[in-house]
Parts: sequence; C-alpha cells; structure tokens
Amino acid sequence: MPTLADFQAQFASALLQPVAVANRDAALAVYRNTVMKGLVDALAANFPSVQRLVGEAWFAGAASCFARACPPNNPVLAWYGAGFAEFLDQFPPARELPYLAEVARLDRCWNEAYFAADAPALTAVELQALDQPQLFAATLTLHPATHLGVFKHSALSIWLANHPSMANDASPDALEISDAAEAALFARPHAVVATHRLNASEYSFLAKLQTAASLGEAAMTMLERDPQFPLAQALARFIKVGAFTSICSCNTPAEQHQTSDNNS
Repeated sequence: MPTLADFQAQFASALLQPVAVANRDAALAVYRNTVMKGLVDALAANFPSVQRLVGEAWFAGAASCFARACPPNNPVLAWYGAGFAEFLDQFPPARELPYLAEVARLDRCWNEAYFAADAPALTAVELQALDQPQLFAATLTLHPATHLGVFKHSALSIWLANHPSMANDASPDALEISDAAEAALFARPHAVVATHRLNASEYSFLAKLQTAASLGEAAMTMLERDPQFPLAQALARFIKVGAFTSICSCNTPAEQHQTSDNNS
C-alpha cells in the first residue's frame, strides 16, 4: 500500500503531465487545468516584462513548458520561476529574442528586491561620525533588497520600457538599442523598488563592496583602474538610494596593535 507521501508525489506528477497523457484519466483533467493555469498566472505575474514583449499566448506556451519541467518547490508562488531565465536561454522559440532571458533576469531582480526583508537604510550621518582611519577600514553591508547585475543585449533599456513599475508605454521598436551590456542597481529604501542605471565603474565599486571588502580597499581598487573615478559622489549616490543597511567600523591596524598591547 503506497504511503501518503508516495500518493501525493504521484498525484502531483500526474497533474503536470501533458494533456494527452493526463486525459487518460478524465477525473484529473479539471485539477490539471486548474493547477497549470495557476502556475502560468504566477509566472506571468512574476515576469510581466517578458509577457509584454512576447504576448500572452506565446508566454502561456513557454510558461506551461517550464511548469511541467520545473514545478514549484515553495508554496509561495511569488518566488516561483527562479530558473525561468535559464529556461528561456535554452528554449528554441526564443532563439530569435536574445534579450528575452536577460529581461527575465531583470524581472527576477525586481521581484527579489520587492519581497526582500525589511531593514533600515544606512544614512550619511552614520558615515560622517567616523574618522578617516575608521572610514578606510569600514565595511558596508548591502541592504537585503539591494540587487545588482550586468545584463547583455541592452536588456535594461528594453526592461525599463516594459516593466509595469516604470509606467512607460514606449514600444521596444522605438528604443535605441546598441546591444551593449548595461548595469543596474535595484534598491528599496522606502517600500518602493527603484531601479538605477550604473556605469561600469559604479558597478565595479559596488560589486567590490558586496564582497565585504573594506571601503578603503574598494576605493584603492577603483582608483587604480580609473584615477578619475568620482569616489565620493558614487558613495553618496549609493547611500542616497538606500543601497546599504549597516556599517562595520573595524579596528584600524594601529588600534588593533594598541588593543593587543593592553591585553598583554
């Protein structure tokens, strides 16, 4: 006699079978259609820019294929679709749309920023309270809602013209697409996700801080690459958009040595 877990696994598998297979048991047809529609609707909600670009019918077909291959492993469907961009990379009908998977990655970044945990944003006042050695040694913790990435095929420009949060009705045909890589920062300082373009140096600086490098280390790395990099302005911009949540003012080497002497 099968266990409850076995029965549930078999039932879930049957629900995601193609129509021709599932219709062998008419009793499953209603459940299968309901489940599949729910998954397709969830993907449409999670990837609105992709759906707008390809249309509802094309998207529903692609989403159905993805849902059968990758059923959700989390009951919260707002998180569904973690591998959808990778699926589109390999989806034959999307070969003529090289930017589509990148747009899906941008949709995913926006969702992750939107549903990220709440946390206070770091303020400029907190940085100003540090002296120069402390500031040099400090590490900045990115806000849970902060996401950044580089996207190929001018996908950021396409995404900005198609995501509902942008309130932009521009047609992709009207965009000046150069097929260049574009960097983006997603932040949510006040319950609203904001998207910011980054130039290559700004992205590299923020990516370096993301690795827990000290502010001084990140600054030296950037100035070696680009002596004209406006370090203060870039840092002020990131703080203003709420990219960080806290600062760790680690002991400077001199302070560490003094502490060691006092303990000996």
